[in-house]
Amino acid sequence: MTPKTHKKQKTQFLTQKHELNTHLIDDLREDWQQMGLFDQNKYIIEQKLVALRDTYGVKDLNGNLLGYVKAKIVSFGPKFWFEDLNGVQLGEIDGKVVSIHNEYEVKDQNGQLKAKIKKKILKLIGSEWWMEDAQGQQIAKVKGNYTEHDYQILAPDGNFIAQIHKKWVSLRDSYNIEIMRPDFDHFLILSFVIAMDHVEQKNNQSRSYIGPFSF
Repeated sequence: MTPKTHKKQKTQFLTQKHELNTHLIDDLREDWQQMGLFDQNKYIIEQKLVALRDTYGVKDLNGNLLGYVKAKIVSFGPKFWFEDLNGVQLGEIDGKVVSIHNEYEVKDQNGQLKAKIKKKILKLIGSEWWMEDAQGQQIAKVKGNYTEHDYQILAPDGNFIAQIHKKWVSLRDSYNIEIMRPDFDHFLILSFVIAMDHVEQKNNQSRSYIGPFSF
């Protein structure tokens, strides 16, 4: 083999290796893009510091943005919707004004009721926060210090569904969510966290009179 032939073969090999690496990177990028907003087991939820409306960024554990939760600016009662990176609405959280307790309806992108999130006005016994399915059966409850955003979402039998922890060192409100039961609808878990955050932040403002909540 002449030096010229050897050099040509080496160049071809390096070119093929580069093309293979490029294809692998493209495949990994495509796989990540195809992963939906509700396909993770660990999330980071961050509130935007500057926004015309209340907005949460939903990220994976590596900080990759998966989508948003946005609040309607004008509505009769608090309303939020989930949105992917293409602007497609994936579901909504609809707060009810007339109720003996705080109540949020969670609906899918077709407007079908999936669950209700409720909070007792006066806690005597049991969990102050809980979730019911569309038929009114309790499917989850909260245990822990939810006012400090360090709590667990539990099944009615007490088994763990998810763990939520607030990162106090962040300049913005940021929450880590770890889902222990992958079979439980992730959309409902994220909705539970958003509804609780909204109510507890609103209650904190009322008690402290520190002005509007911002991201």
